Amino acid sequence: MTALYPSRDDAELNGRALAVLAKDKKNEADCLMDGAWTGHPDQNQIAVEQFPYPNQLDRRKPGQERYPNLRPIPEGVGQKTLSGTRAAIRTVIRYRNGVLNGKGASLLDGYMEDLATDRIYRLMIAQRMRHSDAVEITDDSGRAVRHTPELITQLFDEELQKILAALPPGTPEAVRQKYQSARDISEAMIQQGEFDPI
Repeated sequence: MTALYPSRDDAELNGRALAVLAKDKKNEADCLMDGAWTGHPDQNQIAVEQFPYPNQLDRRKPGQERYPNLRPIPEGVGQKTLSGTRAAIRTVIRYRNGVLNGKGASLLDGYMEDLATDRIYRLMIAQRMRHSDAVEITDDSGRAVRHTPELITQLFDEELQKILAALPPGTPEAVRQKYQSARDISEAMIQQGEFDPI
């Protein structure tokens, strides 16, 4: 399922989301998949248009193994950066705020974030602390930054302040306090090694 969701309120985001969707679904069709998930009704028609009608069950790439390795070892995947840690922290705070407000999933920056995302990011942050002496995580200048518990606390504080500063003027104190609670709960779960999904 394409994670970037369309928006009926933001034309730029909507155009970008639907273009990414068409590309993703075309790639799936080219890989000989015979259908695809969508998560929003505005995605359905574009997704369907990427696949041959009625199906492509009889197609197979020439010379393709019948039982390919579905668990290849990834190589050269991504970078480990302080910016990535910050993004993960922002996401877990905002997701947990949604949970505290009764939401099981939240649309954050155009992406549908749910319990799986929250758990993955909490585990990622914990792994960065646990292996901070063995795995280099760099800042924007390329300098290694050890991910100590103290640094994580500092980053949680800084990212919470950015979230609160972006709230509209006149946001009720109760809303701000709920974000603070979301921040506290999220960090505590990481620092205390609580990785159950709830």
